[in-house]
Amino acid sequence: MKRRHLLATATAAAGTLALGSAAASDWPGPRDRIQFVVPFNPGGSADRMARSLAQFMPQELGGTPISVVNRPGASGATGAAWFSQLRDDGSNFLVMQAIPFLANAILQLNAPIRWEDFQVLNVQWVDYAIVAVPRNSPHRSMKDLIEAIRARPGSVSTAVMRGSGAYIQHMILLDKLGLPRDAIRYVTYDGGGPVRTAVAGGHVDMTIVAAQGSRGISDHIRALAVVDDSPAPEWEAPLINEVLQEHAGVTMPLVSNYTVSVIAHRSFGQKHPERLARFLEAYRRTLERPDYRDFAEKGGFSATWRGPERSAEIVNAAYEALSAYASGGRG
Repeated sequence: MKRRHLLATATAAAGTLALGSAAASDWPGPRDRIQFVVPFNPGGSADRMARSLAQFMPQELGGTPISVVNRPGASGATGAAWFSQLRDDGSNFLVMQAIPFLANAILQLNAPIRWEDFQVLNVQWVDYAIVAVPRNSPHRSMKDLIEAIRARPGSVSTAVMRGSGAYIQHMILLDKLGLPRDAIRYVTYDGGGPVRTAVAGGHVDMTIVAAQGSRGISDHIRALAVVDDSPAPEWEAPLINEVLQEHAGVTMPLVSNYTVSVIAHRSFGQKHPERLARFLEAYRRTLERPDYRDFAEKGGFSATWRGPERSAEIVNAAYEALSAYASGGRG
């Protein structure tokens, strides 16, 4: 009788294991739902990319719907912290700029989250920045803008998301020019969309903003400098370090690139490796779809597959660089 009991227990355990394996392989099922959390207002780079994936990726997931939820606040910190409390079973993913916004939520804004709690699944879109002014701005060049800041500290306003890489880039610029950090007046917004609206509408004098994400307002702004180490043919503007070297004899580190990424709880892959593999394969296939690639090109964003390993290399190196300016440091 004892032997029959042990056999029955073993059989039940084997059945449970088989059921669990089947459930994992069947994920996502007809009752499953996936949510992309975007910690910014609608209209920004992360929001547009998330909505594009939500439109096309369900076709690679057996029809499982994907919804997009916007949770703006504190330059992405509010939404990232909210996401960290959601279920880590594959029903929730975070879409945002791992660099700079997720990094700075931790380094600058002291959000109750840790870098190691997240796994960047793919850096889909790397966007460089530009120094932009309204189309009718009196500042015709980067040199003009610098001279105006020097001559009238605090009179030049800029649109920023506090804690962002662009916000830190402003501070580095002022440091290198030997100016106090309040020499520019900061007007804060929650999301790239509102930042672009502010500069395009002439509500602020300047901003440092993602370049590719700003192509849609190119008729309303003028780029004074490209904040990158390579020329950008789509913007008729010099490299910012060339301007700084010529005008002030200095250069500065560039920390304002935007790595728009799909991010998971790190525990998701640890608990559900089969589900993670399924999601990654569906994501990769989505980016390879001709209709998605055409949609992305028309929308002005990238459809690049780098995968978890290469993406981790990119964001971890940048995280270390941004750490030098954490808590208001000077690098």
